[in-house]
Amino acid sequence: MEIHPLNQSQVDRPRQRAVEFRTMNVRRWDRIVAAWAAGDDQELDDAWVDQVVDLGSQWGQYEYVTNVGFAA
Repeated sequence: MEIHPLNQSQVDRPRQRAVEFRTMNVRRWDRIVAAWAAGDDQELDDAWVDQVVDLGSQWGQYEYVTNVGFAA
């Protein structure tokens, strides 16, 4: 999976963060896809957080995203 950082050009300069492009392997999509298909935003949030913690100490930078795309 590719994680692209948010465009922060509209954020005031002192509040901008340097967030890098990242990749990670997600082996179990079942919970994420089921929550998305059900429209369950809270479950989708919980399932996403369970995956991004694998990014180690930087996981909080990727906790909030504006979209996630699925492709096969």
